[in-house]
Parts: sequence; C-alpha cells; structure tokens
Amino acid sequence: MSKTCHYYVTLRCNDACEFCRVWTDQEQYQETTDHEKVFKELRIRGGRKVYITGGEPLLRDDLPDILRAGRRNNFWVGLMTNGIMYQEVGRELKGLAHAIFFSLDYPTMEEHDRSRGVECFNQVVPAIEFARGLGETVIIQFTMTRDSVRFLPEMVDLAQRLGVYLYLSPVYDFFGTQGFEKATIAYILYFAKRKHVLVNRAALEFIKRGGNNLVFPRCKAEETTLTAMPDGRLIKPCFYNRGGVEGREAVCSSCMRWPYMIASFSQMPDRYYWLNLYSRFDAWRKGANI
Repeated sequence: MSKTCHYYVTLRCNDACEFCRVWTDQEQYQETTDHEKVFKELRIRGGRKVYITGGEPLLRDDLPDILRAGRRNNFWVGLMTNGIMYQEVGRELKGLAHAIFFSLDYPTMEEHDRSRGVECFNQVVPAIEFARGLGETVIIQFTMTRDSVRFLPEMVDLAQRLGVYLYLSPVYDFFGTQGFEKATIAYILYFAKRKHVLVNRAALEFIKRGGNNLVFPRCKAEETTLTAMPDGRLIKPCFYNRGGVEGREAVCSSCMRWPYMIASFSQMPDRYYWLNLYSRFDAWRKGANI
C-alpha cells in the first residue's frame, strides 16, 4: 500500500507557537543535503505523498533542491510553512510544491501574533496573496484550539476573500487541553459545508471518543506513514513515539496527532474509515487534493 510521508527537514523555527513543542526540542540534528537518497528510500518503502515540514522549512537555504528531489522521485509534495519568509523566497519555490499550507491561527494581528509568540500576521497574509499571485495552490491551515474556534466565521470569510482553501485542523497537542464539546463539533461541521472549507470528519468523530485508546489502539502509523528526520534518518512508528510500540506507549494515550491518525483511518473498515473516505471525496469534489 502507498504511505504518507512526513519529512522534517529542520527542527529550527522562527515561531514560538503556544501549541507546538517542536521549537523547544533541544535535540540537535545535522541537516542532510543528500535529499535524493532520502526520497529514494521513502519511495522504496511505499511513499507516494510527502509533506515537507519542520520546524520551519523555509529556514533551509536548499529548500528548492529538497522540493525538486521530491518531484523527481514522483511524489505529490505539500509544503508546510508559517509564511514569515515566503515573500523572500517564493519565486524560487514557484511550481515546486503541489500545494502550500500557510499556518494562520487567528484572523486578527493581535491574536495571531500572541499565539505565534512573534509579530508575523502582517507578513503571513501578504505572503498568501503573493503565493496566489504566483499561481500556487494555497491552503490556510487553521489550527483550531478551544479559544481560536470562536473566530471560525471570520477565518472562513478571510479565506474566501483571499481566494484560498481553509483547512480546519483541531489542535492535537496543547498541554492536555485538546478536544471539543459536541456542540462545537456541530458548529465546525456547519462551516465545513462551504465550498472552500475542508475538514476531516473522521478526526472530529475521533475527538468525540477521546482519541487513541491504549488497549484497543486505532493508530496504524507504522503501516501507513513514513517519517524522515533532518539528518535523513527514518524513524518509526512516528515523530512523537520514536522506537516504541505503535499506539500503546504513554505518549499514545488519547493521541490525536492528525498527521498520523488521519493516515491510520485509511486502515480497518470502521466508522473512521468511512468518514475519512467521505472527507477525501468531499475535498476532491471541492477541487482540493491534500
């Protein structure tokens, strides 16, 4: 079967997001420049779709080479970025990713900058407009917390004004505060009906049921995903559980880490499988390939 790949090209970041711990990781990695080797290994192991992530990928001076290596090895390539540096390097990246995901947490400067720990709202929104002007497929990734979800109508309107997709991604690691009430999930699904709004319904159902269960784990990360670190080394089963038993370690309790769980939903014909399949169809119907 084909696998989804996550290539953490760097753990360095120019944000200090309140809901992300990657930027606090003290472990140092030498950043490989042999990207051809990394992608060939991912391809051999069944990789077909790769998300270039971090840290902040735009901090890599050789990011164009990374993206080209992915394309040469016949990957669908998605680039994840906070957008801060995009206007500086966007022309060099033009056409190298199939989709660019810009992280935007709030529709206002004050709230977004507070969430990110740096002043960047006035760089991100122009970067999105710049990418659109270059003809890129642009998706705003809206990480919804219990606080930011109240701004959902404004985020929907902002994405519509910018002419881009809005992907609703529930926060999955915010110091034990992740998860929504059923009424909030219904609220999210209401806005998901919009043509430019995308959400994975299996993820919302998974939230209702408390995430991964250690006794009967739904996680299938080892079978469905591949993870490459900045030094090119592959780890398993996932970035958060390095070398442990899939879905059964302490870190896996109530896990809602969507880069791995959504891929896991493609296994086993249960409610999550069918909701995930419907969500993929809905995104395709709206013209998005994520």
